[in-house]
Amino acid sequence: MNQFLKKAFILFILFSSFSVFAQKGNYDIEPTMPFQPMFSFGTAYHSFQGDIMGPETNSLLGNMGYRAGMRLNISENVDVSLLFSNTSFFEKNEEASFESNVDAIGLHFGYAMNSVFKQSRVSPYLTAGAQSLSFKTLNKDNQSDWTDRESTIAIPLGLGMRLNISERIDLDATINYTIAMGDIDKSVEGTSDKFMSASFTIHYDLFTPKPKENTYFDDSYYADVNFKAMDVEDEDGDLVADVDDYCPKTPIGVKVNEFGCPLDSDNDGIPNYIDKEKNTKKGAVVDEKGVQLTADKYHSMYSDYEAASREYANFYNENEIKRENYKTVDEYLIAKANAFNKAYHEGEEFDNTVDGLKYKIKIGAYTNGVPANVINKYLSLDDLESIPQDDGMVIYAVGTYTSLDDALGREYELEAKGFDDTYILVDNNGSISNYVIPVPEPVIDEEEEVVAPVVEEVENEEETEIEESLVSNNGTTYRIQIGAYDKELPNEVFVGVDNVVSFTGKDGLVRYMAGSFTEYKDAIAYQAQMNARGFEDAFIVTYKNGERINLNVAIKTERTTPKVETVIEEEAIELEFTVQILVGKESLSAEDLTKMSKLGNIEKEAKGEKMYRYFAGTYSSLEDANIRLAEAKLAGYADAFVFAKLEGERITLEQAKELMK
Repeated sequence: MNQFLKKAFILFILFSSFSVFAQKGNYDIEPTMPFQPMFSFGTAYHSFQGDIMGPETNSLLGNMGYRAGMRLNISENVDVSLLFSNTSFFEKNEEASFESNVDAIGLHFGYAMNSVFKQSRVSPYLTAGAQSLSFKTLNKDNQSDWTDRESTIAIPLGLGMRLNISERIDLDATINYTIAMGDIDKSVEGTSDKFMSASFTIHYDLFTPKPKENTYFDDSYYADVNFKAMDVEDEDGDLVADVDDYCPKTPIGVKVNEFGCPLDSDNDGIPNYIDKEKNTKKGAVVDEKGVQLTADKYHSMYSDYEAASREYANFYNENEIKRENYKTVDEYLIAKANAFNKAYHEGEEFDNTVDGLKYKIKIGAYTNGVPANVINKYLSLDDLESIPQDDGMVIYAVGTYTSLDDALGREYELEAKGFDDTYILVDNNGSISNYVIPVPEPVIDEEEEVVAPVVEEVENEEETEIEESLVSNNGTTYRIQIGAYDKELPNEVFVGVDNVVSFTGKDGLVRYMAGSFTEYKDAIAYQAQMNARGFEDAFIVTYKNGERINLNVAIKTERTTPKVETVIEEEAIELEFTVQILVGKESLSAEDLTKMSKLGNIEKEAKGEKMYRYFAGTYSSLEDANIRLAEAKLAGYADAFVFAKLEGERITLEQAKELMK
């Protein structure tokens, strides 16, 4: 026993020394590096399955032992452990009994199946290895004294569950079946024995440093934020927390997928609960009800884009490049990209121009998964781009300006929209760095006469421009989601693709967006191009005011919003639509309180001395009010309705509709 502990202690010190001296200075280490030495310690319950096993032995109750060692991560799923273990067997039946002390040292290879439960901290895993066993045995029938210590080889096989407790701590619960190549119980000479064990092992990372510069948020800014509450908050009641919900305002009662978005069987962008045609052909152009447009209607609405879309479709259908001819998805997509660029961009050169300095505005940077609500907020900006860094960080920025003043103006605009942690970046032909304000050395002229500056009162043109820009940027942004992958795709796939933006979600999937459009017809044509490039599951997604919205809402809004070609100054009409759900007393029943909690953001207004009106929101458009009305009725308020107000005075809905024409 003492010899075993001595060996374990020496090995632990040796591994610790290697790990410490291998660290780079100033925490300069790549966060994606798989090598992560972890100290392992645990206990195990053993059940002997050899020649001597009697009524006192079963698979659950057995002999207790312990294990210790080191684990190294070879890749995201594969690890190797060097473990020492010790246990003492005691088995007895009616005919014989024995005692044995067993030490073991061995290599164990583990494979964690992380893809089984993508959004869970728990993952099943398999393990196999080879051990050197050292044992001495006392068999009361065959000898009266302990045998000399002997050695043999054993093969352990196991399966279990791994719990990722934190970034540095894992817990393994494993059932092992070990086949020994020797006779441990000394009952029948030459017989190989076996034993089972249930082990619990803690792995703790003592050594890997975490890079300071990869921490985007300063924790001190959020000292008063209850992150635990945010992690479980679910505004739309679809059982997907808001922080992970890609569609955070799904109507109550609508079925959603694992990402919180309404089910869409035909992937046409119109959710099933609205879709009047649930089996639309892939790539077909649909209206706001999910019905495929007829040839005449398509031609009348999108005649300028029909030829291009058909040409892309023909390329997609006639091209001989097939997925089964390539070993990997990367190779297939690169081949499709090369073929597409040769057909449509022959002779063009990409990324070969040398420009002067450009300025961009950084709005965020992430090394690990980006929350869904942040992704939606970023994608609402039509000029968003993602800039991967060598250390695994991805910077998200907007704008490309030749003038620093223009970049500063955009930065002020973003701050007004709620982007608090902005920063000016300098783009030197693809090399990104932070802008540093130059500090000129003061030049003092002793003979210069100091004169008080003359302050002229001028109109604040900059503020006016910012306000106009804020209004003009509040429209709908159409993007094409071209796919979600387990790993990043090579840059060669995206040669010739516009506005490529990538996000790694908390589920570990890398989502790619392409294009940025303000009109549905442009998004349709670009979706056809993405299909032709090999992204067969590409579909249109829409964003507005920092949130993802359904495609049907975007189409309907675009169709009903007149295209303003000339600016005519006229007095704005204050037209509002309010959703009223209930007239009742201030002290509500438990049923009403439950229903209101599903809706959230309920306002009330006194009606007389003891009665109140309850409202589920006021909106500037009838479309938004009707969506809220549908949510209220699904929550149980069957008598809810919408009424309109003009300049604060209530009018009929018919009058309001006339004013909107």
